[in-house]
Amino acid sequence: MSVLVTPDEMRVAEAAAIASGRPERELMRAAAEQIADWIDSNVRRRTGEPRLAVALVGPGNNGGDALVALAILIERGWRCAAVFMGRSGLGDLPASDSLIRQVEVGGVEAFDAANVILDGVYGVGGRASLPDDVATAFRRALDMRIDHGTPLVAIDVPSGIDPASGAADPDAFQADVTLCLGLPKWGLVREPAASHAGELEVLDIGVTGPEGDRRPRLIDERAVRRSLPRRRVSAHKHQTGAVLVIGGAPAYYGAPRLSAEAAARAGAGLVCVAAPAAVIPVIAAQVPELVFLPLDESASLAAEQTAEWIRQRNGHLDSIVVGPGLSQSAFASAFLDQVFGGNGAVAIASSARDSNLSTLVLDADCLNWIAKQGSLPASVHGSRVVMTPHAGELSRLVGSSTAAILGDPVTAARHAAERFGATVVLKAGYSIAAAPDGSVWLAPRAAPELATAGTGDVLAGMIGGFLAQGLLPNEAACAGLFVGSQAARLARHERGLLGVAARDVIEQIPVTMRTLMAPMW
Repeated sequence: MSVLVTPDEMRVAEAAAIASGRPERELMRAAAEQIADWIDSNVRRRTGEPRLAVALVGPGNNGGDALVALAILIERGWRCAAVFMGRSGLGDLPASDSLIRQVEVGGVEAFDAANVILDGVYGVGGRASLPDDVATAFRRALDMRIDHGTPLVAIDVPSGIDPASGAADPDAFQADVTLCLGLPKWGLVREPAASHAGELEVLDIGVTGPEGDRRPRLIDERAVRRSLPRRRVSAHKHQTGAVLVIGGAPAYYGAPRLSAEAAARAGAGLVCVAAPAAVIPVIAAQVPELVFLPLDESASLAAEQTAEWIRQRNGHLDSIVVGPGLSQSAFASAFLDQVFGGNGAVAIASSARDSNLSTLVLDADCLNWIAKQGSLPASVHGSRVVMTPHAGELSRLVGSSTAAILGDPVTAARHAAERFGATVVLKAGYSIAAAPDGSVWLAPRAAPELATAGTGDVLAGMIGGFLAQGLLPNEAACAGLFVGSQAARLARHERGLLGVAARDVIEQIPVTMRTLMAPMW
């Protein structure tokens, strides 16, 4: 996983690479080759003419990276142009003179024919303020993005943001993609800079980041691949994970349906929905593969039904997801009082298949109920627990403000995980998974397409499905965040940023899972 670093830590990492025998020119060349590779592979041709890359080139190494990348693109058949921003000339660069001199130097009018516009103005040394001429150029680039769909790509960090704090000038470069050189910078995952950075692509230039298990990291595909179980060819549904989803109310029957289907799509072999009897026919008509436990209108009887169903599983229940769509009604409150107390608590505590630890995902209205209690119920102490709050729910859980949570979400998630002794998944921009030992992981991308009803239920269900297949809480949380963000990206490609619904994300879970663990046979 890629560790997040401050600008000072990045400079230390680069200095260490140079001290180990890699000259600075070699690092610049490595960065430029990675930039050119990404541009060449990802920017499409719009006409029969050679593709045109235009770079805004600043005075420092970031501008040098841009110019060398342009030279490499010229060698690959591109036409390239540079717009100097405070730079007096090409300089001494690790690229062929004949190629460098084919870079056309001019003004922002070159944007008009560009297939891609690169920001190579300030880089990691930048601050959250821009000179007027740079701000004007950036506004012109954004106009091209809006009017013609020209992709905007930042090299390392968008100019006009502070890569340490995440502060940003209002006119900071508005990237679609930021190509992080070596290691992603802290400020890129914090607002307002995060909204200027677009997607983050981490390019390997051969530098090593600081060590330490507690350092926040971006979740990557390799880590998730290693955590997912290999399914035996002789497996059957009772060996691939059983999940119970407890939730639903007359106004919110979609929530448990979304959680349950997401658990199944994540690989769980058997998923049961315990919900009020009146809502079950609608869910059953939509997802007939599920099993159902219709709950009585009496909270005490409903809690006993739930406990009895768990007991009948005789220890063969692998995870329980509590809360999606449960509501904050008097029924829900009384029901949870009894589910987590008395016979219900005994049943939950004895539910796990292979250990004496039950495995729980506490979501949505279950979290609101916990907030009113002031702590986790005694019956789940010692259990493997994942809590999945959004910022508002976490603020109620810890007695803080939503603004304070969003102001420093990593610290907020870490403190909550330590306080509750549970893995906490905070859904906020770059969603965060924090473990009780202080370890923190961030989703690989922010997913604004997930800002729609039901996507939190999908995430809770996926985590429950991964827990049921044997992943530890931190592994299941990371897998849920990674698969969810990649599935959302695929849904966005099909539906557009504003057209994604929660069920579209569910449809893409199997596609994402196929790339992670498709068998050779």
